[in-house]
Amino acid sequence: MNKELKLAIETAEEAGAILLQYYGTNLDVSIKDNNTPVSNADIAANNFIIEKLSANFPYPILSEESADNQDRLHSYKIWIVDPLDGTRDFIGKTGEFAIEIALVQTGEPILGVVYAPVTKELFWAEKGRGAYRKTDAGVQTLKVSKIDSFSEARFTIPTLSPEQISAMEDMGAKNRTRVGSIALKMCRIAQGEYEAYFFPTSRTAEWDDCGAGVILTEAGGALSDLFGKPLLYNQPSAKRTRGIVASNGVLHSEILKRVSSITKERYEMLN
Repeated sequence: MNKELKLAIETAEEAGAILLQYYGTNLDVSIKDNNTPVSNADIAANNFIIEKLSANFPYPILSEESADNQDRLHSYKIWIVDPLDGTRDFIGKTGEFAIEIALVQTGEPILGVVYAPVTKELFWAEKGRGAYRKTDAGVQTLKVSKIDSFSEARFTIPTLSPEQISAMEDMGAKNRTRVGSIALKMCRIAQGEYEAYFFPTSRTAEWDDCGAGVILTEAGGALSDLFGKPLLYNQPSAKRTRGIVASNGVLHSEILKRVSSITKERYEMLN
């Protein structure tokens, strides 16, 4: 485990402790321009993460809760951070939220960390070195499931709008279970608990999938946009304009084929 990964893990765990100080309290919540909530807990965790990462490996940082400095586009390495992935779940006290930290080198994620403070689950991966999950019971190597039948595929889903539910049903994705944060959805696929996650809108960004994406792919899974193209990182705009498909890899081409049945008009309607 290299020093950057050790730092990311330590930072995520300490940020998790900060979030738990706010968890279940009366939060100061506001709505951002993209119609998503942000709380004083998000900001506190974000400030801590930025300060700690910058003090040790001062690469540019792209974070959901900080102003975007485009100087990052010229940097060999950058940190990508979501200090609280699943703010709605944090506010709703479901326990399904996480801290996500990734390190990107020349546009490619090389390590990722996801920490769920309530369950004390730590997920991490380093490119080429596998993916792992640590709990009080110990450390396990992560491997995706081998299920290759779409009818048996278990989808992780967010709290969906009627339009999104209809899109999932039209795909034939009947076996659906709600999981909170995007990062945790992808980690559950990496664990082999589920086979797929499909998000057909542009309401996500690089920080939602960067850390968990390394974990998923190192566990044998696959990650792309709705059209099968690789997800890009450290782009001028962090917004994901072409959706996300995450899977156990075996089912990826079948999922993409079914996704293609969603028309351009419908895709635009969902955004």
